[in-house]
Amino acid sequence: MDKIAKITTGAIFILVVGVMLYLTFQDTSRINANNLPMELSELRSGEQVKVDFAEKPTVLSVFTSWCPYCNEDAPKMVDLHEKYKDRINLYGINVTNRDERSEVESYVEEHGIEYPVLLDEDGAVYEYYGAEGFPSLYFINTDGIVVDSIIGSVDQDVIDASFASLLSE
Repeated sequence: MDKIAKITTGAIFILVVGVMLYLTFQDTSRINANNLPMELSELRSGEQVKVDFAEKPTVLSVFTSWCPYCNEDAPKMVDLHEKYKDRINLYGINVTNRDERSEVESYVEEHGIEYPVLLDEDGAVYEYYGAEGFPSLYFINTDGIVVDSIIGSVDQDVIDASFASLLSE
């Protein structure tokens, strides 16, 4: 019986390590944003917004209002939007099927978010980009290719460096 327990433990360990390595080295640069037509409802206006990646580099900030890390990063995104708004499109993408619209409205107002906030009502956009966690930032060049991503909360300097790098693509 002791031998079976050791084999089972070893197999579980190998599986866990394999999953961790896969998630760590997953290459998001293979994701082509053009393969997912993005036409989503904008939170404030209710209008359908078609995201055009060819216009200028684009950052998608996928979030929920209840996520503590999203709340931590919201002021960073507001500052970066102000800094880069003439050169980079920034869209907040709320995963609405995991949130309450009234909470999203409060979140946007509380953080003074002026960039468009689009509603991913069925979670299709979140799923397409890998559904890795919140917040998720996807940096997309004018060819529609994801060239960088950040999952989770990080220092503003790290996010700023990714914004700057996107401009040099």
